[in-house]
Amino acid sequence: MENLKLLKTYKIDRKKINDRSFGIDNKKVIEELIEVTSTENGFIPEVMQFLSKQNKIPIKYLENRMVCETAHAMNAQEKYDDATRYFLKAASQGSAEGCFFLASMKYLGQGCDVNLPMARKLFERGANMEPYIECEDEFLLENKNVLDCCKCLSGFAQEGVGGEIELETAFKYYSKVLKTKENDLDAIHNIGILQCDLKKDLQEGLKLFKRGMQLGSVECTFSYGAYTFDSNPTDAFKYIQRAANDGNEEAIFKLDEYKSKLNLLKK
Repeated sequence: MENLKLLKTYKIDRKKINDRSFGIDNKKVIEELIEVTSTENGFIPEVMQFLSKQNKIPIKYLENRMVCETAHAMNAQEKYDDATRYFLKAASQGSAEGCFFLASMKYLGQGCDVNLPMARKLFERGANMEPYIECEDEFLLENKNVLDCCKCLSGFAQEGVGGEIELETAFKYYSKVLKTKENDLDAIHNIGILQCDLKKDLQEGLKLFKRGMQLGSVECTFSYGAYTFDSNPTDAFKYIQRAANDGNEEAIFKLDEYKSKLNLLKK
């Protein structure tokens, strides 16, 4: 504790705690944070307890963020074995951030063999955590990367990556994202697709696509056109054309196909 100087009075901004270097701009504070919080045997309990109380951040969350910061630094230096070790440590201690980045390394084969089933399990572990952590003063701290895990798990489940196709799983976790962030375009678009294909509720799916379009989603523009083509091909093609003009890859790829279908219908 005697080595604490700047940190005795410095307050970490909890709204920036999930940024790199905890959102701290003062290099001397960062250096002190690195130097005085741990030894080769791990974190110094009394120092971490003080910082937790001083900043009103749950001690386990603070420790896991520090472990992940170390892992990010190792990753930047391409020390992948060390990065893996630190992300694994954080993940095993209940860090969604640790789960997300370790899963990403397994998915990409970054410094390791590609392991899609393990990546999927790690995304699932992170996705099952709460998106917010309540601090002692009732401040809600965003649990870093929980929603990213939800979206990645949903994508894996939707496409059958690292395991079976599980559309109900995809729907469940995209819904969790949308419940937390109501304007998340990935969730809006994919729940729209699942409403159409899984739940067989075309009207609800189209409602979501319209909502996504209003928020600027070209994916929703294309999907709205694709899912209304059978009932109203002329108007639907306009949406597909607009999505292609706005750079949507699927719309660009399928534009000629839809144009041919429309021309046949006009004959």
